[in-house]
Amino acid sequence: MHSIIRSILIWTLVVFVTAAGASGQEGKRKEDNSGDAPKESTSEQIPANLLVTLVVGVDECYVFLRPSMDSPFFGPLVKEEKVQRLDGSGDWLRVWIPRLRISGWVRKYMVDVTQKERGDQGNVPIEHLSTLKIVKKKVNIRKAATVKAPIILQAERDQEFRLLDEKKGWYQIWIPRLKKKGWVAAHLVVKQSNK
Repeated sequence: MHSIIRSILIWTLVVFVTAAGASGQEGKRKEDNSGDAPKESTSEQIPANLLVTLVVGVDECYVFLRPSMDSPFFGPLVKEEKVQRLDGSGDWLRVWIPRLRISGWVRKYMVDVTQKERGDQGNVPIEHLSTLKIVKKKVNIRKAATVKAPIILQAERDQEFRLLDEKKGWYQIWIPRLKKKGWVAAHLVVKQSNK
């Protein structure tokens, strides 16, 4: 019984915080438009199908604000709910939750990869994706995660890209001006988490 009451209280808090944040943004948009009708957010978004889709594999999956069991949390997500992988840290994954339109951290063992691309998950605000900053003078961005793959772009030092996926010493990135994905060797970039 305590578990149910706790879940209800946590969800109430999440709904309240989400509504308060949206309300604050709405007020800001109205103020910026000098009384005109509010405009849609101009935050850049990317299709969620560019990210790896995960499915919750346990009955209750709590979402934490940081990758730590001591962090505040909310939820649970329900079994079979689909989320998108944003980043990873040790035994934790940062995920985008389409139903709530927020991101948070879950334990790796609670979710499984379903498929690499999925078309029905909407968009993800780009500020939820981790940033990769190029640290060498010239860096090759490749079509696949291997030095034998064709080069699709040569990036310059301090250029920034958004992380889509990672595997075996490589990061998959979004290249906005080409509207494509590419791969960069992990030792050539510095990763910065945005949320």
